[in-house]
Amino acid sequence: MTDDQRIRQRTVYIRHYFPGVNFDTISDEEFAMLSEEALWLHEQMLACRMPLPVSMPERIP
Repeated sequence: MTDDQRIRQRTVYIRHYFPGVNFDTISDEEFAMLSEEALWLHEQMLACRMPLPVSMPERIP
């Protein structure tokens, strides 16, 4: 993944998780902080959607 693709992906995450953010007024530092928070939120959403492993009940001999 190139840097441009990574920035674009982070921009999409910010727009999704923080729709009120105005990209014309935030600094590079604010973009970096928001993109890290948005990435964390996205990873949490993916983790919540993962199926839990189902273990087989133990057999008692």
